[in-house]
Amino acid sequence: MAVANVAHIESRSSLSLCMIVRDCASILEACLQSIMPWVDEAIIVDTGSNDDTRDVAIRHGARLFGFSWCDDFSAARNESLRHATSEWILWMDSDDVIDADNGRKLRALVEGPHKPSTLGYIAQVHCPGGDSESPADATVVDHVKVFRNNPLIRFEGRIHEQVLMPIRRLGGEVEWTDIFVVHSNSDQSDEGREHKYERDLRILDKDLQDRPDHPFVLFNIGMTFADMQDYSQATDYLQHCLNVSETSESHVRKAFALLVNALVALERQVEAWDACRRGRILFPDDMELLFREAMLHHDSGRLDEAIVAYETILQSNPERHFTSIDRGIAGYKTRYNLGVVFRDAGRLALAEAQWRRVLQEVPNYRPAWNALCDLLIGSRRFTTAELLIEQMGAFGECCCDAMLHRSELYCAIGDYATSINLVEQALATFPDRIEALHLKCRLLFEHGASAEAEEWLTKLVRRSPHDAAALHNLGIIQMQVGKKSLATVSFRESLRLRPESDETRKRLQQLTSGEGA
Repeated sequence: MAVANVAHIESRSSLSLCMIVRDCASILEACLQSIMPWVDEAIIVDTGSNDDTRDVAIRHGARLFGFSWCDDFSAARNESLRHATSEWILWMDSDDVIDADNGRKLRALVEGPHKPSTLGYIAQVHCPGGDSESPADATVVDHVKVFRNNPLIRFEGRIHEQVLMPIRRLGGEVEWTDIFVVHSNSDQSDEGREHKYERDLRILDKDLQDRPDHPFVLFNIGMTFADMQDYSQATDYLQHCLNVSETSESHVRKAFALLVNALVALERQVEAWDACRRGRILFPDDMELLFREAMLHHDSGRLDEAIVAYETILQSNPERHFTSIDRGIAGYKTRYNLGVVFRDAGRLALAEAQWRRVLQEVPNYRPAWNALCDLLIGSRRFTTAELLIEQMGAFGECCCDAMLHRSELYCAIGDYATSINLVEQALATFPDRIEALHLKCRLLFEHGASAEAEEWLTKLVRRSPHDAAALHNLGIIQMQVGKKSLATVSFRESLRLRPESDETRKRLQQLTSGEGA
């Protein structure tokens, strides 16, 4: 298809920033401070703020317009495009920021030469994760962030709006860049996330009414339910999405990955394998699908196959494609999982090597610290373990873990009194960390008096009522102190939560047949 004529707008400006905002004064300041040096004008459409958002926009020199919110992000964004006067448009969210290096790259991009067929440029949005402050701990989402100011290029979709399809309908091309912004100030509180889910599902329902069976709308509904951990509904929508999608559509590979994860969460392993295989046939080089396949191999006990899959990810250099992917899959998260497989295969030196490499990449990654400490203590390498625990404690988020591992270290060398004292210090310092409560219960169960063990296991079960192992151990202690009726209740609840436990079933049968002590 021939590329439609693009009427270049005669203007001194080269790049218009176009944004929609509402009640975001506290975060808009950082956004505009970061981007204003690199754009020629800022068009900001306010959809009904009640705070100082409009004042912040005006103070930074933006051209401000109003728009009545109608549950349609595209309608609001397209209103901002209507006022842009530059040849190129950049869209951002109020919780995005751009650093100076990427700002310079952005400026060079719009001022540089462009092929006539290039109607847009792809940049990345880095969404930081919760595990650490490392740049490696982020989900990276590809978006057409920069595109020509053409009245035929407008956003589509009430939510998760895009300009890619209009560009493709014009016969235009989009090119990749290494420019990125950081989505750094979104509300990640429980209340904030709940509000976002309610809003997103409300708008997506309207979008589905507007565009019945639209593959991308179905995908976004499925993805939202997956984020909410409502895996049953996520599975239904993602299956429907794949049934009506063309393989070439950019969301398809991600839909397969989300579907596999949802099916695993529902313990529908056979279906998860089927979805993974179907996805891998279509996208053999997709890292996220290969990551899911490796996890399935591991869960099924196929350790050699899991090792091959994880090592393939670490050696791969796939072609670029539209995606939303956890950056850790290309590095430290795959290395961590590979270390776990090596450990389970008894190849402890290789496991240790992988976890140490993880800590070189993300120095405060708690799972790797914990796995290394467990390995060293379990291997009775106490001097090395003590040194590692000291290093671990230097990271604030790892302090509690370091205290608990030191407690386990003293227990392993036979100093139970010091061990229990250390875990009590951890409980006093970090009363909300259930790991400390778990360790105290384990130490008391294995080494302490039955009465004290019963007291603390009862506290643990109250904190974590679905912990089948804690209920099992509580039942054993209750048997030992002669509380057979309470032990029966504990064992029955443990068996309900963990019906495959032969040991719990045996203990319960002893009690109900009158053999229990």
